Amino acid sequence: MQPNIFKSAMFNGLIMGVLFSINFLLSISKITFFVLLSYLMIVLIIALMYRMSIHFREVDCAGTIKYGKAFSFVLLTFFYASLISAVVKYVYFQYINPGYLDLLLKESIKAAQMLKFNINNDDYDKMSSFLKPAGFAIQYIWVDVFVGSILGLLMAGFVKKDESIFEK
Repeated sequence: MQPNIFKSAMFNGLIMGVLFSINFLLSISKITFFVLLSYLMIVLIIALMYRMSIHFREVDCAGTIKYGKAFSFVLLTFFYASLISAVVKYVYFQYINPGYLDLLLKESIKAAQMLKFNINNDDYDKMSSFLKPAGFAIQYIWVDVFVGSILGLLMAGFVKKDESIFEK
């Protein structure tokens, strides 16, 4: 059976994208319980990604998978999940809570001033340009893909399973 890695990664990326989005919404809350729940959600995401990788190996790849394909599956799944999560972040920052990024900018400026960094108008303009809803959501795509690549490097070692010489 020839595995269709893109189809499986898209389907699993949809599930993970929903979890990424829920985790985002929990993490921006000011309520301690929800923030702690977002940390628990990270553990759930890692465990579910492992289960999805094992399922991909057993069902789509007939029980064997090479390290590179396992890594690619995790990376693609995180990529598709990050796209879905970026849409949710954009909608949140643009329509639901448009003042959130401005508040984040003000807090960043205040923290930089407390650390005795000099912030001039050019620095402020650069920081504010990064904190626009579309740009911020796109930045998170790269963050999620980077995290997925690190997780993929580690997880692929546990998921890989070569064909036994006795099964040939």
